[in-house]
Amino acid sequence: MKALYLPALILSLLLGLSLWTGSYVSRRAEEWSRYLEEADRLAQLEQWDLAKAQIDAGYERWSDRQALFHIIMEHQELDEAEVLFAAAYAACDQQDVPDFHAALAQLLTQIRLLAETQQVSLQNIL
Repeated sequence: MKALYLPALILSLLLGLSLWTGSYVSRRAEEWSRYLEEADRLAQLEQWDLAKAQIDAGYERWSDRQALFHIIMEHQELDEAEVLFAAAYAACDQQDVPDFHAALAQLLTQIRLLAETQQVSLQNIL
């Protein structure tokens, strides 16, 4: 019976870490989404400086989490989000509402997909 304690402890720790990781990434994704949605709203009002400030704030928080995310996520997925942040910045600089909206929509989708990949679900396990 004692032989099962260590494997059970390790499995429990791994499950706990997986649940925490999924929750953490989901919370961060919600945070980034709020900044990007606000940037989109401000762009619709043609308040481009404020829209860019929202992207800056979201990107700063995104950058703060990269060390951990590069450990727990696929780099290709993170790189795609970086490219989409760059596209959003470019559209903001051009003050092009349709392109900006499209870039933010793609970025929001990518961020939600990142969060989804970290959730404990049958789809992710299989």
